[in-house]
Amino acid sequence: MNRLTQRFSATAWAIRAVLVASALGGVGGCGGGQQEPPPPPPTGGGSGAFGVVTVNGLQKLYLPLPYQPAGKTNSQLAVVDVGALGAGVAGAPALLGYVDLGTATDVATTTGGNSKIVIAASTSSQKVWLIDPTTDQVTSTVTLDASYGMSSFSGGGGYVTGIAMDGDERAILSIWNGFAILNTRTKTITNIPAAPSENFGFDPVRRRIIAPFYECDAASGDGTPPPCSSYHTATGTLITDGLNVIDLNDTPPTVYTYQLPTAASPLSPDEPVGGEPDSAAIDYDLGVAVIPAEAADFHNVIDLGAAVFDKAAGTVTGSPSSHHEVTYTGRAEGVSIDSVKHLAFFEGESSSDVGVMDLVQARAGAGMFLHATMPDKPNAGGAWSNLFDPHGIAVTTGILDGHPVGFVVDVSSLDQAWVARIDLEKFLAVRPALPGDATSEEIAGAVTFLDASRAK
Repeated sequence: MNRLTQRFSATAWAIRAVLVASALGGVGGCGGGQQEPPPPPPTGGGSGAFGVVTVNGLQKLYLPLPYQPAGKTNSQLAVVDVGALGAGVAGAPALLGYVDLGTATDVATTTGGNSKIVIAASTSSQKVWLIDPTTDQVTSTVTLDASYGMSSFSGGGGYVTGIAMDGDERAILSIWNGFAILNTRTKTITNIPAAPSENFGFDPVRRRIIAPFYECDAASGDGTPPPCSSYHTATGTLITDGLNVIDLNDTPPTVYTYQLPTAASPLSPDEPVGGEPDSAAIDYDLGVAVIPAEAADFHNVIDLGAAVFDKAAGTVTGSPSSHHEVTYTGRAEGVSIDSVKHLAFFEGESSSDVGVMDLVQARAGAGMFLHATMPDKPNAGGAWSNLFDPHGIAVTTGILDGHPVGFVVDVSSLDQAWVARIDLEKFLAVRPALPGDATSEEIAGAVTFLDASRAK
C-alpha cells in the first residue's frame, strides 16, 4: 500500500469511526455522563436539491420552497427536523422554522452544507446565499458575475444545479461551463472548465468530482463556452454523453474523461455510460460510483479503484470487471449513497418512484435493483410526487438509530411540503429475493412522513 492509498484509507476509516460513535449515542464521559454524538459523515456522495446537516443534536434538512409560506414576503428555505421520531405514514409536524433569503424575486432551488455552513443557490438566479446552521440566518451573499450562463438538459439546468462541500471553507457549485469553487471565507470563486453536470457526485476522501455530462452544447453564456468538443475515445470518436472525474488535489485540477474499451462494452463509444447520464453519487469507502443513464434505463456501477488513471492523457479507463450495468424499472434518475452499509438510494423525478440497490453485490457484478412506489401523502393528500430538477434526494445516517436513511420531497402543492424519510435497510428487506417491484403497502413500514409546513 503506497502512502497515498494509506492516507485515503485512514481518512475513510476515520469518517466511519465518527459514524459508529454517532450511531452508538456518543462516548461516555466523566461521571457516567454522555458527550454529544459527533456529526455523521458527509451525506450521500451526491448533490441533490437539499443538504442535511447535524447541528446541536438536531438533524436538519434545508428545503428550498417554490412558494412563499403564509405570512412571508420573501423567499424562504424550510428547516425540517428530519431526525424527529415521527408517526410513520400517518405524518407528523417537523418544521423547525425558515431561513429568510432576503428577497422576493430570487428563489433558491438547491442547498448543501455541513455543521459549519449551509450554501443555497438557484437554477434561475445568480445569487448564492451563505447560511449559519446554528442560527439559520443568512450571513452573506455572493452574486455570480454577468459572464455566467445557464446549462440546459432534458428539462433541467440553470445557473447552479448542485452543491457539495469540500471541507469547511470550499463549496463546489455545478455551473454552465464546469464547476465553481467558492471559498466561503474570502467569498472568491475559482472556475474549473468542464462540461456541465445536471447533478454531480463528490468523493470527500479522494477529493474527486464525479461529473456526468450530456447535451453540453445546450449551455449558454457570455464567457468561455463549455469545452464540449474536448472529450474523445482512444480512437478519436467524440464523446457526447459521458463522465468526467475531476481531481481537486492537483493544481489546477485534472479532468479525467472516462473510457471503456469498445471491445469490452456493449455501449456505444460516444456514450460510454449510456445516454443522458443524469446524475452521480459515490460510495467514498468502496470507491464505487453510480451513474444513472436516463435514456437507457440502467445504472452504471463503476469501481474507480480498479480503473486506470492516466494523467498525461487525461483519461480514466475501466474494464469489464470494474464496470457493470444494472437495469432498473420505473423511474430512477436521481441517486444518493450510504457509504457505511453501501446502499444506493434512487428517486424518479416528478414521479412516486424510489429504489434501492446493494452496492457490494453490484460491484461484484450481481447487482439488482428494487423498485417501489411511494405511499400516498397523509390526510388524503393524494399521490406522492418527487421533485423534478435538481433531483430531490439525499442520504445520511439517521440520528435516531444509526440506520442509513434516504430522503425525498413533495412540494407539488403551493402551500404544503412533505419530506419522506425512508429506512434503507427496511426498504431492501421488503424483497430480499431480488429483482422485483415492491408495492407502496410493502414499503410503508420503512417510510416516515414529516410535515415541512407545520411547526413542531
